[in-house]
Amino acid sequence: MDYYLRLCYGKGLLPAESMVGEVTHNVTFTIVNPPNAAFRTVAWTANGTNVITSGGGTADAIGTGYVGRITLNSTTGSLELRNLVLSDTGEYAVSISTIGKPDEGTTTLRVYAPVSKMTITANNIDLVEFNSSVSLSCSSSGSSLSYRWLNGSSEFTASDGVQLDDGNSTLTIVRVTRYDQGPFWCIVSNPINSDSESITLTISYGPENIKLKVTPLDVLYGSGSDLTLSCSAESSPPAQFQWALNGELLSNQGPVLKLENIQASQSGRYSCWAHNTRTLRYQTSEPSDITVAKLTISPNPPIIEGGSVTLTCDASGSISNRDWMKDGQPLSPSERIIFSEDNKTVSISPLNLTDSGIFLCHLANLVSNVNASYNLAVSCEYDTTYTCTVYAQSHRCMVLSLFFAVKGSTQGGPNVGAIVGGSLGAVAVVTVIGVVAAMKKG
Repeated sequence: MDYYLRLCYGKGLLPAESMVGEVTHNVTFTIVNPPNAAFRTVAWTANGTNVITSGGGTADAIGTGYVGRITLNSTTGSLELRNLVLSDTGEYAVSISTIGKPDEGTTTLRVYAPVSKMTITANNIDLVEFNSSVSLSCSSSGSSLSYRWLNGSSEFTASDGVQLDDGNSTLTIVRVTRYDQGPFWCIVSNPINSDSESITLTISYGPENIKLKVTPLDVLYGSGSDLTLSCSAESSPPAQFQWALNGELLSNQGPVLKLENIQASQSGRYSCWAHNTRTLRYQTSEPSDITVAKLTISPNPPIIEGGSVTLTCDASGSISNRDWMKDGQPLSPSERIIFSEDNKTVSISPLNLTDSGIFLCHLANLVSNVNASYNLAVSCEYDTTYTCTVYAQSHRCMVLSLFFAVKGSTQGGPNVGAIVGGSLGAVAVVTVIGVVAAMKKG
């Protein structure tokens, strides 16, 4: 690129404004309105040192360092200076003599090396929000460089949290936040050109704003329901999640917890814990109460005919209504079937075998309703099968087996005396008849 100096009228042979040149390029000092008379001599100087003196009947005198780099137009007096170097910067003067007083002019040339080879480096790449500080250094080849820093379209200025050093080539951010990730732009310029580079930071933060979501969301759940609990949090890198029930950690990990075929034993307060492995910070969600309706009995099985049983229908929270059914039909109170005042329990006494079946409790409140069921099995007081084998001796021997059920007392087991006395007596009669019958047939 060549640069030409243009005169402003009334300013002499050369303009007062500075001229700008780029290293390795050329400039031409152009003289406007040269004298009309023939030139006797033309002399150019730089910072008071001869560049070239021409005329006067002698050979051109070219100053040291300008040989092969300059061309003088002897008609106009203009000077071309080639292959600029930084040391060419300075004040240039020309003097053209004709008849009478010489015409003169001065100007200033500023030579710059262009902006190039930009780089940005960070002194810390392992950044944690509120814990870390970072210094960004911008470097570039060139001369007379000016530095500016931008975050998006906003220019940085020194403040409590921002420091600018080394001629603004270094930007320091104290106690970074997640909003300091950038990209940050360093713009380097001089009168010749400008260039820019960007850098983006990775800043670890969180977890925070943790949220627990239950799907479907309800107040009560029936046994066998399927639920999905999902947990989210603002975190970089993404948080790791663990689940807790009533404050005790579960083995389940990950952002989703599936509860399939849920039972009353799984009722409780569920929460999720978020952990960031980089910031080493934790956050726990607000707990979510999962209540599964349950129907229990007392005493525990086996339930014996003639005894009693109490069925209890329960769930946490406000229950406005409980209805009971057996085998799909409404269950009504009777002399044997007694309901508590709030319908929470049903007591049956004495029990019959016909009391076996599926008992269902329907619970409801203003926002939800669920069912809980229990399959009640009533057994005979003592329902035991005994096998007796009787042997008869004769010339033709035969074996008779007699099967019979023994119903004992209610005081702890079968009446063994009854079996040994009465029952075995009956067996003996059968055995004799069997032997006689066998002998007659023989």
